Amino acid sequence: MALWVLVVTSTSAHADRSGYSKVIDLRAEAGSLRAEHHHDWSNATRDARWKMISSTKNPFGADNDYSYLRLRDELTGAELFRRPVPALTHIWISPDSKYVVGLSNVMVWNPYQLVVFSKSGDRLLERNMVGVNWPGVRQSVTNWINWYKEPVPQITIVEDGTTATLSVEDPLGVLRQFQIPAVH
Repeated sequence: MALWVLVVTSTSAHADRSGYSKVIDLRAEAGSLRAEHHHDWSNATRDARWKMISSTKNPFGADNDYSYLRLRDELTGAELFRRPVPALTHIWISPDSKYVVGLSNVMVWNPYQLVVFSKSGDRLLERNMVGVNWPGVRQSVTNWINWYKEPVPQITIVEDGTTATLSVEDPLGVLRQFQIPAVH
């Protein structure tokens, strides 16, 4: 019985054949807004990423020239913000165009797998998802974590006064909730 409980409640880990080394470009659109993300986890950026992960573990600093999130207004051509961010594998803009959410399944040298920004570029949330103990979450030894439903999770944000609740669909279809400041 004890072995069965251990098996049911544990998350699975898988061996990595090689290190994560992708260069990714993503985009999402809602209304006139367009979010663009780029990250370069190739050997060309290895030294800069090593400096970050071995010291501050802060991918949001000015030294990060290997990964960014940009928000543009396609009607005016204006760049609303461009911020250094961790490696993301999915981005989403809320239907009301007030929030930009970035999700990631990258673990290697990537301290956060969830980020939320306001339309003006204020960072509202950053979260390390490694070690979450939810049913259906799987991860490799170092490279990846499957914590959200891929390829396109259901994402919602519901405001309630000064706070808002971000919901992200996990691999089994359960909406996982995170509290963030509401944007007014």
